[in-house]
Amino acid sequence: MAWFDKARISSPLNISVWGLLVSTTAAQADVTAQQVWDNWTGQMAIYGDGFTTGGETLSGNTLTVSDVKIALSDEEASVTAALGDIVLTENDDGTVGVTISDTYPITVELTPDLETPSIINLSVSQTGLNLTVAGTPDAMTYDLTADRYAMTIDSVEGGAADEVAIEDATIALRDLSGQYSVSEDDMTRVSYKFDLGALDVDLLLSEIDGEGIIEATADIADIFAFADLALPTDLDLEADYPPFDDGLALQGGYSFGALRYAFDANADGETASGKATVEAGELGFAFNYDELIYTGGSRGIDFSLWVPNEVPFAIEAAMARYGFDIRLPLSQGEDGPRDARFAFNFTDLAFNNDIWRLIDPTESLPRDAFTVALGLEAQVTPFFDVMDPDQQESLRMTDVPGELNGVQLTDLTVRGAGAEITGNGALTFDNDDLETFGGFPRPEGTVEFAINGVNGLVDSLIEMGVIPADDALMPRMMLGMFATSVGEDMLTSTIEVNREGHVLANGQRLR
Repeated sequence: MAWFDKARISSPLNISVWGLLVSTTAAQADVTAQQVWDNWTGQMAIYGDGFTTGGETLSGNTLTVSDVKIALSDEEASVTAALGDIVLTENDDGTVGVTISDTYPITVELTPDLETPSIINLSVSQTGLNLTVAGTPDAMTYDLTADRYAMTIDSVEGGAADEVAIEDATIALRDLSGQYSVSEDDMTRVSYKFDLGALDVDLLLSEIDGEGIIEATADIADIFAFADLALPTDLDLEADYPPFDDGLALQGGYSFGALRYAFDANADGETASGKATVEAGELGFAFNYDELIYTGGSRGIDFSLWVPNEVPFAIEAAMARYGFDIRLPLSQGEDGPRDARFAFNFTDLAFNNDIWRLIDPTESLPRDAFTVALGLEAQVTPFFDVMDPDQQESLRMTDVPGELNGVQLTDLTVRGAGAEITGNGALTFDNDDLETFGGFPRPEGTVEFAINGVNGLVDSLIEMGVIPADDALMPRMMLGMFATSVGEDMLTSTIEVNREGHVLANGQRLR
């Protein structure tokens, strides 16, 4: 299956009216209804014979396209959306207004191997939708607003219907506004941004021939999403690899405000309930021929779970924030070493007293929140362009895909149970010297650590019976060898690798 096939059938939303709108190209300046529709149908060629209409009728300044349908299928699923009539009206200012049915059905047929086929009947509904298209020969802009846009599962047939009855299953977007544009040069460039007042999810399932029930709700406020895409004008959707070597580039992300989630389940004599809240979060990405960037995080996280048949108390946790930041070079580049990055943090992770009592019934450990954070920057020299199909075989055959030129430890924090370890430092690597360290490039540089409260933590673990006192002797001796005392249960350690390949700890040579 081509790289695009799985992506295009991965969700029923991909064949809804949003998929139709987001895959258009440029029309003429002071666009006409026919020009807009001709460009839409041109882009719908990606669906092959799956895109059909009942015909087109032009009356004055209005073009009506009847019985619009989109159908997709693969080995295990088929999706059909019957969009109904689409009406395109030319306005006096040279724009085109688009009217779409207030509701239309989507049918999903699932035919997994060794399982009973199922049919899921959905409906899409929208209230207050307003779409206006304006443009020039090389650029089109779409302004969109809607009071509500929702997708609902109306019924389930076949194998899936044997287990549960769907009382309610709805995803709704409220107070939607956004802008979408397309421009043409040597590439087709697509850009969009959307604001949502809220996203609401409601789910209610009941057990067939039983009293079981599953109920879940989720609400996310203040969502902002954006994306910028550069697409080759002769994009081959049947290619085995995404055409990043032809200029394909993607970037985008989203942010959100307050999130609330809750569920309650009672089935087969088992009960469970839980809830979670998040103050805010975000995610961003960029993916092109040269690099992959992926970042994200959330803050103000609270979580609780209650499964009385499995655990006799509620599991509760809270975290001030978490995040990650990844940057990977994918090409050799032209200006020497490339930058790479890997970082994450779990900050102030705290648990409720019931969990602490399970871990530490004698209250030997301080019940501080836990923090784990790591930040690494690196400079590397790739030997290959990873996204070039012509270099794939060579890449798979090599044992060393590139050189490591330098690493900086920008953040190391491990904190909890009364102890803390922090660190920072930097190393460079000589790739011409592969003998000093047995085939690994020779490092040179210094890394510094501060270690506080570790002896107290070891004492507490001995008191708890987690480790025998005799087994703690060796770690204490190792700390004495590698670290220097600078206060009560406060240690520092400086690890240095010099130009001669010597490894020193606080000036004492270890290698």
